[in-house]
Amino acid sequence: MKTSHCFLRCHGLIILLLVMFLSSVSNLATKINGSFDARGTKIDSDPKHISNSKGGGSPPQGKEYPLCGLNNPSEDGIIYAPFCDKGYVFSQIKFADYGQPSGSSCETLKRGNCGAPATLRLVKENCLGKERCRIYITDEMFGPTHCKGPVNFVFSAICKKT
Repeated sequence: MKTSHCFLRCHGLIILLLVMFLSSVSNLATKINGSFDARGTKIDSDPKHISNSKGGGSPPQGKEYPLCGLNNPSEDGIIYAPFCDKGYVFSQIKFADYGQPSGSSCETLKRGNCGAPATLRLVKENCLGKERCRIYITDEMFGPTHCKGPVNFVFSAICKKT
């Protein structure tokens, strides 16, 4: 009887510690790889559908470099995954708009008249300090755009060496 009591107590403690450890690792992973929508709700993703950034960033030469890209959800899919090169993180989000932004280059981007107002804030929350992030290009993510016609997502950032 004493043997079975010790078995349950000793092994139960080990199992409890293992469950707590795995739970904390899982919780950490969700904080690292998650994106949140306009309401603050975590959005899960299927990694098979993630595409690389179509950026205008240069190869790193120094402490930081610009990165810029465009996503047309109807052609490119709803998941945009910009990333900095290894050893760099997003240090600044200069511009982000989901709607009908204007401008012919990263330096001349301007918000359109019908873009979702929460776009820049949400991109900053999901990308700053990270090497890569996932941005879901949907009304559920940013809120409605009220645009007539097709919408685009435009992103401009600075990647800084860590």
